[in-house]
Amino acid sequence: MKQSKSEFWSGEEYDAQYGEDYANEISFLRDILTSQQASSLLDVCCGTGIVTIPLSNEASHVVGIDFSGAMVEFAIEKSATINNISFYEMDATNFDIGTKFDVVSMTGNAFQAFISDADFLSMLNQIKNHMGNNGTFIFDCRLPSLEHLEVTSGYEYWSSYISPKGGKVKVYGWDCVHPHSNDTMLHHIRRDYESGEQYHSEIELKYRSIDEIVNCLESAGLQLVGHYSDWKKTPFTKVSNSIVGVVKAL
Repeated sequence: MKQSKSEFWSGEEYDAQYGEDYANEISFLRDILTSQQASSLLDVCCGTGIVTIPLSNEASHVVGIDFSGAMVEFAIEKSATINNISFYEMDATNFDIGTKFDVVSMTGNAFQAFISDADFLSMLNQIKNHMGNNGTFIFDCRLPSLEHLEVTSGYEYWSSYISPKGGKVKVYGWDCVHPHSNDTMLHHIRRDYESGEQYHSEIELKYRSIDEIVNCLESAGLQLVGHYSDWKKTPFTKVSNSIVGVVKAL
């Protein structure tokens, strides 16, 4: 089963809602690039390049890929004056850029968007194939918890933001158990615009345990060599409900 693109229909809308939310991810990855003296970065599931574009100052060769053409088009538009960055519309489960990278990143909990084990392993294999000698893969994801697997009886208010056109948008979510996949949530999302318009989308997220993640990484020839609770490098504990993982090849 493939992830719906409905939540990623507009790069402008995505940036209006999330454009200020990635400072910690950028700082973490900047530290990795600097400490490892990395010269290249591949950002998988890059969206509009919110993380990718700021990091183009830290490496000589930067590439972002995403399965949403709308997101990639906006990323290309935003980075038009930057010479060392490229964006491509590609499926993370099956892509070939033809080169290897010092650092591969995946932010925004996109790690959870690969619902089937086949797609998940295929994505990890593609990333392994694009990691250079001593390359590093960094990802984040939320772990199974009562909070993350909670079901709601209908739409509940989540947040609000100012749309690209200037009006306030209220975001509501309705969380359901996925009908065809264990430990997976189906999130229905509704955006209410001041004009009276509504936009409906959905996203499926798989909540794998840390043991499942480690086993899948090892199946792809990768190993978890470090992990934190968040992008602020908060130490990981038994009660952590999310993970930022640092991965190397076996």
